[in-house]
Amino acid sequence: MKQTLSLLTLKVLLACTLLLAGCNLPRVAPTSAPLSPGTLPVNPPSASPSEEPTNPSSAGGMQVRFVNVTEGGSIPAVMAQSQTDSLQRPLVILQVEVTGGATLDITLTANGAPALDESNRTSVATNLSGAAPFTGEIRWSPMNGGGEYTLVAIAMDANKQVAQATIHVTVTGVTAFTSTPPPLDQAAAFRRISNIIQQTYGVTIPKAPIQRFDFPNLPGRSRWIGAAYYTGERYYVELYDDSHYELSPGEYADPAHRSSRLYYVYCKPAGLYRVLILFVDYGNVSGVDQKAALAQVPLMADWLNQQYTNFAISQGFASAPMQVEVAGAFVAAPPSPGNLLRVDEIRSLTGFDANAYDLVIQIDFDANNTYANTHWPGLFPDVGGGIALQGCGSFEDPQTRVNIWSGLDDPANVQGALFMDLSHEMSHLFGMLDSWPFTPAGLTRPDGTPGDDWIPYVMFGWTDTDGDGIPEIIDSTPYGTSGPQP
Repeated sequence: MKQTLSLLTLKVLLACTLLLAGCNLPRVAPTSAPLSPGTLPVNPPSASPSEEPTNPSSAGGMQVRFVNVTEGGSIPAVMAQSQTDSLQRPLVILQVEVTGGATLDITLTANGAPALDESNRTSVATNLSGAAPFTGEIRWSPMNGGGEYTLVAIAMDANKQVAQATIHVTVTGVTAFTSTPPPLDQAAAFRRISNIIQQTYGVTIPKAPIQRFDFPNLPGRSRWIGAAYYTGERYYVELYDDSHYELSPGEYADPAHRSSRLYYVYCKPAGLYRVLILFVDYGNVSGVDQKAALAQVPLMADWLNQQYTNFAISQGFASAPMQVEVAGAFVAAPPSPGNLLRVDEIRSLTGFDANAYDLVIQIDFDANNTYANTHWPGLFPDVGGGIALQGCGSFEDPQTRVNIWSGLDDPANVQGALFMDLSHEMSHLFGMLDSWPFTPAGLTRPDGTPGDDWIPYVMFGWTDTDGDGIPEIIDSTPYGTSGPQP
């Protein structure tokens, strides 16, 4: 049966394109933040912004154009109510068309900064159906109110080829304004995030781990992020400097007490996780070497455990709260092309019992991307992507219990696929969101290739914020509460 997505699942699933350096989604690169208790420094971007693009540009045949405004024209804004706070902000509705190819999405920059909507959320028009041509609607809140703006609409296909169009417009209907309130200091942010959780959920968490991210060129995105795993619920608060906040709560469980829910459930980021990695050879990729692929599995498992340990040591702990134990298996041909391996198929073809593992990852060597095209049409039109399917919740079909799937068409990049699945995709299983500000080139693979660090060590509760010398995720009295352990 084809899998379906709920709205909640769509918010947390990752659809990313695999590069030689691993999964490197286009995001705003944060500038450095000071190291302080409960925070982790973020590396600055390594490259400066490119010059303003011409109008239009194309890639892979794609062409981008603005539909409801012309070059040098004006467009009206109205005041709209935010969905994340009590404020009203100016709102412009833009229509952008992409022709000549299938775009994954359309994003917008305004005066060089990523555009936000009236609720201060990133504006994006997602082409979930893979339509070509595609017309997307972007809700944009002009940060300075009325006045002149340079807008750049950017379309990206599955190969990370980018086409864009630039237009100069004047926003009318609202007055010009500038709002730059000073940010809260760390102590005030602790209190405010604790108050938000208490007021919203009725739960007292005095010392949720928090982390500061500053965006000098885009102050509207500067924020504190706080997270806490407590009594089965992962609380996640993004507190912006203009005082509005966004909430991304989610249920969590652990392998010994899996949730019966069919929707996406996070796994508790603590303890030992047994992981089974399954390579499936569709027979249409040249140069696949079973022995070489399997040899990368223990290498990357040791590498991942070392990343976890390195962070623990940086916090003054002797060992990490979580480790992985990874096994690999190889299937010479898919028993049911276009479908995930079933538990009985895994057992008969490899001798491994998938039920004995906490997490299962399937990596297909398949130039035709058969699974993605069968179950996710339009989401992965080309090979080289991965998706987190389920954490510690239940599966619609208990016989098909694969947590992460990814595709690969270059056997020389097995390490890149494992890098993406074990660092980025697996972090999704434990609660990482794609709105998390990653550390550019923050990790180095065993082969020396740099990759972005998306692992939210602080948000996983691997720090001691209440001062008792124990990482919060394994503390019997976590986050300054009286317990119980998460």
